[in-house]
Amino acid sequence: MARLGCEDIGPKITNFKQPKSILSALLALFRVPTSIQTPTPKALILASKGRPGLSAKMMASRVIQRQAEAGLNVGPLGTGQVNASEIMERIRMEEIVGAISTEMKIELAITPGGKSAVTGTAGPIPVVGTAVLSEILGGSGLAS
Repeated sequence: MARLGCEDIGPKITNFKQPKSILSALLALFRVPTSIQTPTPKALILASKGRPGLSAKMMASRVIQRQAEAGLNVGPLGTGQVNASEIMERIRMEEIVGAISTEMKIELAITPGGKSAVTGTAGPIPVVGTAVLSEILGGSGLAS
């Protein structure tokens, strides 16, 4: 039987001809995800200090290498001219890296209950201790 195009297609596809489908899509925008993200392992965070950062040139060369793996023409053209798609790939990567490094916004929140090391002095006496965070701490960062 032919579909009329006005029936509910499925839970993940919004049918803009049916009010129920539109309302379900709008309500889905306000649902809080039920799965809890696994925190990043501390060893991985510490190891990230040795990362070189983003390089548009390296990213473009890896994409061009993958294009060769896919069977696309890479390298100089038969006439000896530079391949325009390789130039565009480098421009694309420069724009992506530029946007990440100048426009990306990183925000973080540290949940209460975490432990913090405390050091200082009380007059001539050195003080060392631990504290428990009692409120949410926030911060921001830059991508490089």
